Amino acid sequence: MAIEMKKAWVVKFGGSLLSDQAARKTFLKDAARLAKRHPLVLVHGGGPEINAALDKMGIVSTWVNGRRVTDDAAMGVVEGVLSGQVNKNLVGELNALGAKAVGLSGRDGGILKAKPVPELGRVGEPDKADPILISVLLKAGFLPVLSSVAAGRDFGALNVNADEAAAALAVALKARRLVYLTDVPGVLDAHKKTIPTIRIADITNLIDTKVITGGMIPKVLSCRNALKKGVAEINIIDGRAGLPKLLGTKLLP
Repeated sequence: MAIEMKKAWVVKFGGSLLSDQAARKTFLKDAARLAKRHPLVLVHGGGPEINAALDKMGIVSTWVNGRRVTDDAAMGVVEGVLSGQVNKNLVGELNALGAKAVGLSGRDGGILKAKPVPELGRVGEPDKADPILISVLLKAGFLPVLSSVAAGRDFGALNVNADEAAAALAVALKARRLVYLTDVPGVLDAHKKTIPTIRIADITNLIDTKVITGGMIPKVLSCRNALKKGVAEINIIDGRAGLPKLLGTKLLP
């Protein structure tokens, strides 16, 4: 059966959902099932695992506007944890559930290129994504699992935000849906209730009136950029509720 690339989903997850064993197990079962029905790409981070590895090595993390300052020594740890430990554990678990998962990083096959943020060391912002390798794998029935490490202009490793990596890939694939799994039930209003639907035109006002704050701001701004560049729909959902239900906030052009 031919894979229709226009139906592809890109799903980003990480953080506390990786550490919550019940949520992790449910999500991976959902992903393995969904991948048999339509093209699916998983993009992951791994902040808690990186923190633990850096602490063990005595490397102190500092942060600027939500981004980890990453020198060469820290980058070696980040890449080893994300592309080695976290990525391969996920691939193994997915394959045990009947998926045909393949582990990759953004450096493989030129999938993800990033612009360096010089004041932060080996940190980058996704510049463009090349969907060719991912498309080949999807058409052959594989489930690509991508760690959020990109290639810089010198082709060395750059630490990139997994939300931004997922958005760049969704744009390049012209994905039907981009899904962010979080540990909250979507974007919340001033009364802490989930906002069911947000349009591009609503976003600036929601940020200006401080309805959207903190780490949700860069997530929503990357959503706006992806919607403007052709992604049909974006969902910010409660990952603990299960992937197929898409319980949370829907963002539309």
